[in-house]
Amino acid sequence: MKNKLLISVLLCCIVMLSGCSILQFSNLRNCQFAMAGVRNVTWAGINFSNVSSARDLSITNMSKALESIKNLDFTISCDVNVKTENPTNKMARLVGYDYELFLNDNTKPVATGSSRDKEYIIPANSTVVIPIPVKMDLVSVIKNKEVGSIIKCIKDIQDKGNGTSSDVKVKFTPYLSMGRTPVKLAPITLTKTFQSSQKATKKDKKQSKDTTVNRR
Repeated sequence: MKNKLLISVLLCCIVMLSGCSILQFSNLRNCQFAMAGVRNVTWAGINFSNVSSARDLSITNMSKALESIKNLDFTISCDVNVKTENPTNKMARLVGYDYELFLNDNTKPVATGSSRDKEYIIPANSTVVIPIPVKMDLVSVIKNKEVGSIIKCIKDIQDKGNGTSSDVKVKFTPYLSMGRTPVKLAPITLTKTFQSSQKATKKDKKQSKDTTVNRR
């Protein structure tokens, strides 16, 4: 009798967990995403929050910039903020993402990456900003490898990322969790306008179904 009761409790727990996963899947599909700006841009150990031209650099920072040019280091780091809006009355959970960053309508991304080590909770009827740490090599973008040209390019990225222009675009692929299996939704090209991912890829949909069946 005790064994039957224990089995019944375990089955109920499995059904509840499967239901929660399906609910989170549905909720994340209904979330909307938009690019919220480019922040914390650094190059050569210099923070460019208040730098508009070479005249704004101190002697120390100018030395750092010249040293990076000498070493052919044109890699900048920044945070691309992704605004995530959950319009439902239930929370949603993001367990990872892939991204590709494009500049000035180029067909080849200047930065790619992914994250699987952190999850984000988007509460019901709320908006959460997710900072994506990005490193991009500007060697193919900058024609004139001088300090002034590099700063101009960085300022251009900041202005376009923080303003209304869509010349900085991010192809963003969110991941949710079905049990222990990560499932990716369809990729979204982020601009300043909210957009949603309405489907998972066929391969990952099948994988999530198989996982749900195995959990029963």
